[in-house]
Amino acid sequence: MKLQIENMTEEQKIGMLLCGRRFEEQADIDFSLELIKNHALGCVQVLPQQTDIIKLIKETADYPILIITDMESGFQRAPLPQIPLISLSACDKPEYYRAYAKGIAHYAKKAGFSGTWNPVLDVLHGNGPCRVSRCVSDDPLKVAKAGAEISAVYQEYNFLACGKHYPGGDECSFDSHMTEGYSEITEQELVDFNLVPYMYLMERDLLPSIMVRHALFKNIDPDYPASLSKKVIDIIRNMGFDGVSFTDSFAMMGILQKFGEENIYGMAVAAGNDIILTNYRTPTKECYEMLLKNYRDGAFTEERLNEAVRRVLKAQELTAQMPDSSLTFTEEDENLINSVAKDCITAITDDGVRTTLEGNTEDKLFIILTENDGKEDSENKEITAGNWYFPKRIAKRIEEKFPGAGIEYLPEFPNGGDNERVLSAAVEYKEVVFITFCKTAAYVGTDGLTRRVEAVINALVHSGKVSAVVHFGNPFAMEEIYHVPRLIFGYNIPESQPYAIDVLAGESKARGTLPFDIKFN
Repeated sequence: MKLQIENMTEEQKIGMLLCGRRFEEQADIDFSLELIKNHALGCVQVLPQQTDIIKLIKETADYPILIITDMESGFQRAPLPQIPLISLSACDKPEYYRAYAKGIAHYAKKAGFSGTWNPVLDVLHGNGPCRVSRCVSDDPLKVAKAGAEISAVYQEYNFLACGKHYPGGDECSFDSHMTEGYSEITEQELVDFNLVPYMYLMERDLLPSIMVRHALFKNIDPDYPASLSKKVIDIIRNMGFDGVSFTDSFAMMGILQKFGEENIYGMAVAAGNDIILTNYRTPTKECYEMLLKNYRDGAFTEERLNEAVRRVLKAQELTAQMPDSSLTFTEEDENLINSVAKDCITAITDDGVRTTLEGNTEDKLFIILTENDGKEDSENKEITAGNWYFPKRIAKRIEEKFPGAGIEYLPEFPNGGDNERVLSAAVEYKEVVFITFCKTAAYVGTDGLTRRVEAVINALVHSGKVSAVVHFGNPFAMEEIYHVPRLIFGYNIPESQPYAIDVLAGESKARGTLPFDIKFN
């Protein structure tokens, strides 16, 4: 069924502006399904594993409601490895981006999804929590070309692409899940740098939607973050963008701490957003009622409401079309995706220094960083790291490739006894290699090494014994480490971990390129 805006009630139109995302409680499920029956919900975010919810929504909706979720590293139910953008970028080949996007669109579309909030078009401004592993580059044109490859594949599948996080990166060292992002960039600087990928995709008709972030661009609008700022959103609208504008999550503290929740729904629509990604802590019924009340209280006009609904209906119509039957996910595509883990490994070495460790293996001590004992209290519902770092598997690979070498484990929050143990062990060896990691997750506040671990590594670097650091995760973590002749980066894919050890053993080449300009010691 194709909805017609002229036949819709005020209540139906308001519902088109919401992305419902609470499906754990029966009351939320029932209310969402009631909205869908009444043609009064534009979009839902469903987790890939919630197959029963997808089935219920599909059975209830007789119109093409948008069913979306985050798939930055791939579609989680696909029989493929999860590939973060930083690893794809290290490979630096367009065919890798296309295979990655095909893997997402092929499997997600078959599972009932309409699109995803991807590609990430943020141009990195430097280190910052919860962003580095999710970015392609600090070069705007490289970001643009990667985004275009991904979005072009989505378009072939009639799968909604979404460029995020408009208007791009900032210089703030805070995680915007925890507090408001901040930038002093001017509008002209924004156009010349941050918005290059957006304009590149727009010129090629590859930008059907964007997601707007909760960051304050002080020199453009000193009062409101981008997600609530008509001044900021109007920049891309005045460039000709007429696609759907999603807000970033209204569960994020970057907006809640400063503005609360009662009025931000209406403020966001008035600013030019078309779909609100609701607060998952708030029942869907309350979110709907807040937006309806905001509208009735005059927060935004009927003209603005109709404009937003028009864009949502257009996006729904796009995704309702099935892809061309000739589109297939091939064995070649799968092989390309599976090769990323090996091809992304990157080595930074001193002049004349080989990546291969030389000399007797019995003279070498490998110190492997581990997570602290015990489980984390809980996972947040925004960006989660998952379980991707496996120190025992790394140790097994070391035993195979460097027989007789010593192995010690160091927790990421070591106590004095831990530090004394590994430092004492190092006395007996001529050469020390550190295996380190840091994870990216929302609400953690950092994805660097702990100060304690940095102190242990730097103590042994100072002694002249550290010949290499093999690091998984955010490469900016190595900025705090004293000079080491070999830095090997395996990024965030678990399958990369054994290949990084193979590089040290001389059995594999480091083919990757560091995606960012990082000033190591």
